[in-house]
Amino acid sequence: MCVSTKCVVLGSALFLAAGPAWSAQDTGAAAPSTPNALVKCPEVPSVPMTSDAEQVLPLRLIVTLACGESVLVLSDTQGYTAHIRTADDLDGYVALRYLAIGERAAAPEQHAPSATPVNGVVRWHAGAPGCDEFMIQGRLVESIISNGITVQVSLQDTGWKYSASIAVANQGNDTVEVIPGIVTLDELQPNPKPLTAIDPEKLARNRTHQVLWSMADAQPSPSAMELHAGNSGALSALSYRSNPAPDYLSPHLVPASARPGAFGRSESVDVLRIALKSVSLPTGQITAGIMWFNRDSSARELSLRVPVGDLVFDFPLSFEPKR
Repeated sequence: MCVSTKCVVLGSALFLAAGPAWSAQDTGAAAPSTPNALVKCPEVPSVPMTSDAEQVLPLRLIVTLACGESVLVLSDTQGYTAHIRTADDLDGYVALRYLAIGERAAAPEQHAPSATPVNGVVRWHAGAPGCDEFMIQGRLVESIISNGITVQVSLQDTGWKYSASIAVANQGNDTVEVIPGIVTLDELQPNPKPLTAIDPEKLARNRTHQVLWSMADAQPSPSAMELHAGNSGALSALSYRSNPAPDYLSPHLVPASARPGAFGRSESVDVLRIALKSVSLPTGQITAGIMWFNRDSSARELSLRVPVGDLVFDFPLSFEPKR
């Protein structure tokens, strides 16, 4: 019968590791050049750190370490445990079986700032967290991210109707509904009134217009262009992109969309194909399309509102006054 101290130590090792203890030749000693390690938990919820290198029963426990926790390896002792230090500056011993030597914890995932809803409405504002703007194909795009949902819009005046390009990307945890029938475009100045959305099927039957022409591109409303106090007022809103949003609209923009005559006639474009569709959008998916609204040639300030999930994304836009 074995009664030596070494047998007691070995028994402790078998108990903790739920398997045979590994020798120094199997695991390798902690090299000075790789002093970091990650705590790994094979078939156990946490790992004991003790005040003694032998880890003799009963354990002299200092703390239990969480899986994936990053520690500093101070030295390897007696081939079974390593002397470590935690991020909280606690020193102790952990079985080498539970250490991934030379590995570091991954840097925390960087998330883009999120715009803050007010009474369920998220309004675009230049320089605000979660708000961005950029140019694609000569068109200005406004972008908002909030609660894992990104909505991007671009508004053009075709000279006949308003054309609104809209993209929705769902990085949230739940499926969200995108419903064109509840998207609204309102004129705020000089004549406050709603501008009616046009049924794409009616546009598809009308062969006497250029639905994709761009006579003018909407810009951010002056009321939304005041940068927050923490940002330099001298910075251009187009160049100030502290957290640039991905471009979800560009792959969906129709090449024929341009100034009159740039790409020939656009009546041949399948209006129903490019129109924004009602969809249940699962997480990780993107949808995009175009909506058309009645036009007021005197409109200067407008508000394009896109309800998605539990939020309404509000985009203030404007056209230069007609001379």
